[in-house]
Amino acid sequence: MEEERAGWAVGCSSKDGLESHFLESAKGVLALEGSFFQRRNHAKFAHRRLVRGSVREAVTGLMCEPGEFAVLGKLRNRMFAFRDPNGLKPLYYAGRGKFVAFASERKALWRIGLENTKRVLPGQLYSLSQQGLTQTRLFEIKRPSEKSMTLKQAKLQLANLLKRSIRRITKGIDRVAVAFSGGLDSAVTASLAKHTCNVELVSVGLLGSPELASVEKYARALDLPISVEPFEPSSLEDYVRRVVWLIEEPTLMKVSVAVPLHWAAMIAARRGCTVMLCGQGSDELYGGYYKYARTLDTKGRRALRNELYSGVIGASQVNYERDEQATAPFGIELRTPFTDLDLVRFSLTIPSEYKVKAGNDLTRKWILRSVAESLGLHEDIVWRRKKAIQHGTGVENAIRKLAKSKNLTVESFLAGIHAEVRGSESMP
Repeated sequence: MEEERAGWAVGCSSKDGLESHFLESAKGVLALEGSFFQRRNHAKFAHRRLVRGSVREAVTGLMCEPGEFAVLGKLRNRMFAFRDPNGLKPLYYAGRGKFVAFASERKALWRIGLENTKRVLPGQLYSLSQQGLTQTRLFEIKRPSEKSMTLKQAKLQLANLLKRSIRRITKGIDRVAVAFSGGLDSAVTASLAKHTCNVELVSVGLLGSPELASVEKYARALDLPISVEPFEPSSLEDYVRRVVWLIEEPTLMKVSVAVPLHWAAMIAARRGCTVMLCGQGSDELYGGYYKYARTLDTKGRRALRNELYSGVIGASQVNYERDEQATAPFGIELRTPFTDLDLVRFSLTIPSEYKVKAGNDLTRKWILRSVAESLGLHEDIVWRRKKAIQHGTGVENAIRKLAKSKNLTVESFLAGIHAEVRGSESMP
């Protein structure tokens, strides 16, 4: 039988050195991208768990650890791969005949002629042996029933879980950046993080964008330092090219979100930070998008609950992979308190009435706003309506204008860039 092999392009974005992410011993080899938040030497911790008997039991235990990670290893003539249950770190694979390769970027697989790439699904163990590749589900974020609880009970429990999540993701870290828009999610994140470590807010956008007009006011309300960086519209096309290469997709929504996150990571790195916090995951848990209000009014509560759960489960493919790819090149590890598994499980049990109200709800996320109010956040932040990052930073509209200036639809403009940069061996 042809020898099975695997290649993995791993970028070490953690504050720790490479020795914390690669380990080779007589018992096997292991490569890890990401972190177990409560541990120090991440690869050593994972390797120690994996060599103690059943790989399946060890991986199940590792998936319950707070963290964001993708792991590739070989023990006892068996190769295996898995990622965290939220899918915060991307991992892909492809094969031809008996040859199977894994990569944290699809372009690494494309480069060796493997076009038909697939995701390693979150919470699943992939094993490669003489019998071939098998896939086993070990961990699942199940849809629970909503629990009977008062708003006060929900608010208290959610606040406690958010505080614990922040403590977990900032353990052992002296200083973090927070991608800050002045909105509810980033403000709650920053407000809680400043009690565990030093926090610097980072705000970006195109020159003259709505977001940059007010962020300094909100930073003063939080009593936190802020770095505000406006970008010239003339530089946007270069960043679009870079981001399309990084996220490997020419979708307008994804590119429009990834560009400002890429900027924020770049500024955070310049400020000497290795970890950046953000509020991703909150909108899916608490009904932040307007589509949730529309679903409630047109299809009812059951449909809303279904859509909220689907949003949580689908966030890996829609959001998290893109965000990681956009920020990792600067050595920044992106972390979010709203993806803590304990918090996610509890939030899914909160009655939807505390998230979205009937009757064209333009406010939404009522339970999180109630928590923010109890934390003492300024009322302008607590009750500020959601403005998506691609709109607040002016990026989406500017990309549309850029395409129009070339007499192209935005779809064909981005598709052309994707076709041009797809084969590049380095970031444009």
